[in-house]
Amino acid sequence: MKLKSLITITSAASLMWSCVNDSGNENVDDFDITEILANAADNIILPQFEDLKESTDELNSAYADFESSSTPENLTALQGKFKDSYALWQACSFVNYGNSTLVSLSSTLNTYPTDTANINSTFSATGVNLESASYTDAIGFPGLDYLLFEGSENEITDRATTIGSEYCSNNVELIKTKSESAYNYWKNNTDGFYSNFKTNASKSVGSPFTFFVNGYVKNVEVLKNGQLGFPAGKFTLNNPQPDQSEALYSGHSVALFKAHLANLKRIYKGEDLLGTDGIGLDDYLKSLGTKRDGQDLNELILTTFNTLEEKANQLSGTMNEAIQNQSEITDELYQKIKELVAYLKVDMTNAIGVQITYIDNDGD
Repeated sequence: MKLKSLITITSAASLMWSCVNDSGNENVDDFDITEILANAADNIILPQFEDLKESTDELNSAYADFESSSTPENLTALQGKFKDSYALWQACSFVNYGNSTLVSLSSTLNTYPTDTANINSTFSATGVNLESASYTDAIGFPGLDYLLFEGSENEITDRATTIGSEYCSNNVELIKTKSESAYNYWKNNTDGFYSNFKTNASKSVGSPFTFFVNGYVKNVEVLKNGQLGFPAGKFTLNNPQPDQSEALYSGHSVALFKAHLANLKRIYKGEDLLGTDGIGLDDYLKSLGTKRDGQDLNELILTTFNTLEEKANQLSGTMNEAIQNQSEITDELYQKIKELVAYLKVDMTNAIGVQITYIDNDGD
């Protein structure tokens, strides 16, 4: 999601230290980080990309069915496949490392708000290349969100199968192709990235573990800023910006927020898609006994995740409706995510010896 400029810090630094908790006791860091990486690669990243790939195949087939027979039933089926695939993307969005496809995957699949005027301009244009930079904010899931949900059933059908059929077909194909490419990159161990990711024990800038931690923490900030903070007006003097919401036209924003939150908690705990516990960041912090203000850091993080899930389950309607009608809850959610970011971005990274290699301008 293109919400702010993220500047990569290129200075190389190797952070090697033992962890000293705030009680003054030193805990030697002899944790094997390759156990986290191997579990993440085998049981989280690869299966989640496989699910995304399969869901985009089904999305493509559903669009073909609707294009050939534009019945209300086929439209409903297409919209359902879109929602399924969009939710599965939330589980993959933290992986922004590997080849060029993976580095740019988030901007390709989920740049919002989408530029509807730009989308509409493609309907009468020829030779449109959706992969060019001029269409970054007019493609991916947000583009389909507009195409498949805005307006009446007749207007949607006309856009998706007649005046905008070429755009719709090409965008669905783009989503499918990029998702498949990401999966194949991991599955086929292209450039030896998969095997190196699982076995490289370095914490230096540019190492797999640094990629993993930075991608994860940055993704928590997407939850805070993109999915809640921007539409809630947290960066505009608390004046809500409803047009900044994810899934603006389908109204699927709260479901996506919940899916993303659940996945972030699962990654932290090292759980696979079935909820089976594996080696995660929580195990690393437990081994270090890291504390914040006298409290166990891992327990603080888990408690915060649980509170966030409880609050998120109280939301009703779209995220914009929740911001308008349940502002006390959305405000509490935002503050709790800010706490979570601090625990992860400052306390956890300091404890495990990983340098944050991106900066933002939101002040956390």
